[in-house]
Amino acid sequence: MAAHDASDAEQTRDTEQTTTRRSRRRFLGTAGALGIAAIAGCAGNGDDSTTPAGNDTATSTASPTATPTETETETETETPMEAVDPDVPILNYALTLEHLENAFYRDGLEMFSDDELMNADALSQFGETVRMDVPEYLRLAGEHEAAHVEAISQVVTDLGGTPVEEAEYDFGYETPSEFLAVGKALENTGVAAYAGAAPSVTSNEILSTAAGIHSVEARHASFLNLVNSDSPFPNAVDEAKSMEEVLEIAGQFITSEMGDSETPMTEDRPIERKQEDDTSDVDILNYALTLEHLENAFYRDGLEMFSNDELMNADAVSDFNESVRMMLPDHLATVGDHEAAHVDALSQTVSDLGGTPVEEAEYDFGYETPSEFYAVARALENTGVAAYAGAAPSVSNDDILNAALGIHSVEARHASLLNEINMETPFPDGVDEPMTMSEVQEVAGQFIVEN
Repeated sequence: MAAHDASDAEQTRDTEQTTTRRSRRRFLGTAGALGIAAIAGCAGNGDDSTTPAGNDTATSTASPTATPTETETETETETPMEAVDPDVPILNYALTLEHLENAFYRDGLEMFSDDELMNADALSQFGETVRMDVPEYLRLAGEHEAAHVEAISQVVTDLGGTPVEEAEYDFGYETPSEFLAVGKALENTGVAAYAGAAPSVTSNEILSTAAGIHSVEARHASFLNLVNSDSPFPNAVDEAKSMEEVLEIAGQFITSEMGDSETPMTEDRPIERKQEDDTSDVDILNYALTLEHLENAFYRDGLEMFSNDELMNADAVSDFNESVRMMLPDHLATVGDHEAAHVDALSQTVSDLGGTPVEEAEYDFGYETPSEFYAVARALENTGVAAYAGAAPSVSNDDILNAALGIHSVEARHASLLNEINMETPFPDGVDEPMTMSEVQEVAGQFIVEN
């Protein structure tokens, strides 16, 4: 947490210690219940208190010796659970997290005024341009989470399941700076959760939409990392987390008792994410590698062309204060390092699978000034986000899908910052739209002069 005065820092430490102790005490009871609730669908058991019509008459006339045995009673009254779609448990898991995030923003934005948020100690190093945007962007993130709750709830219902309900929470924040720090933790956890759950999704349509939410969570996380004075994109590939790991984190904030729910039966349907096309995983990897070559060359050549001073003093970033502008060359260098790492990793994977990695082409990105460089970077990164989302349903190997989504969210983190640098909303949509391979190749083709 980026608190800057001693009293605020001391208060933060006390709050964190209290929250940690409270969380540990309740976790053993809460996390297990949360795990059950997260996979709850529709239970088909009838209401035991309902008496069938005519039952009183039958009971009064029956001989005592005709009383059914315990086994017979269970057999007669037991109603089997109806099967639901196999994606319902994963959707309810995602819904559990979206409820958590939705409540976090809703309650926090009611607690703190815009002025309190803009003047949070965590934002003291930022100029007015960044600070004035913070309340608006937090509200937008909250609207996204509310939309995710509504959409996922509807899909669960449409698939024959019962959407999990919102719990009661204690997020432990008392100051705007603490609120921003918890927001950062929640959004980064959401990124890891979607990546970890993706290989369990059976429906291509649901997977594509989940990828679109996954990248929006990454855009949120990038912004919240930034305002907490952390790197918007700390890793070249975002790590996935298992359901157990995510629920352990989420359980720290849940205070309500959650009743046991039986896990629903699911249809016996194998995971068949592969779209009906002729593309292999090697084809998809080479497609991704083509884009990564493009981005790698863009940053490598642009950062050689422009000095740090030129990047810091570009017209496009003139509204930012010196502290923000001084960060930009390092952030751009990190993005370039990520793209180079993606090229190396994808090339090696293609080779390991027996394929031949595509080679770097020759490019003309058309920029002449640092501001134009920033604008092209924004276009490339947002295209990369859409490309990975569109390609995900064509990947058949779970490990490759995990890695691809880990790159996908990093591209979204890059795009979030570059949108903001270009005075655009870091996360313009609640769900990022995928692009087809042909659509992406049309965009990329504008910069390729020789294959």
